[in-house]
Amino acid sequence: MPIHFEELWEKCENLHKALGHNDSVLTIIDELAMKINLYKLIDGKIEIPEEERQKIKSRTMGEILLTLTNLSLKDNINVFESLSIAQQTREKTISIPKELRIPGRKL
Repeated sequence: MPIHFEELWEKCENLHKALGHNDSVLTIIDELAMKINLYKLIDGKIEIPEEERQKIKSRTMGEILLTLTNLSLKDNINVFESLSIAQQTREKTISIPKELRIPGRKL
C-alpha cells in the first residue's frame, strides 16, 4: 500500500528520533549545505552519462530531503504549512507586474 508524502516525512522524522540524533541546528544546516554543494558538483559533471548522473542526483536529493526532515523535527516545523505559505506568497509575487517589482529581485 503506498503511503502519502506527509506520512513518509513523519516516518523519516521518526527515524532520526530512533537513531537518537540530537544534532544542533547549525550542524544540520552544515550537513544540508554540504549535500546541496554535492548536488551542484554532480550536476556539473558532464563527463558522467546523463542517465547515471540523474540516478546520482536523485539519490542526493533524497539525502537532502532526509536532512530537512531532521531540521523540521529539531525545530518542530510543520513543513506542509510552511510550504503552503511559501507557495501562496510566491504566487502573489508572480502576479505583481514586472514594472512594479523590486529591482534586482529574481523569481
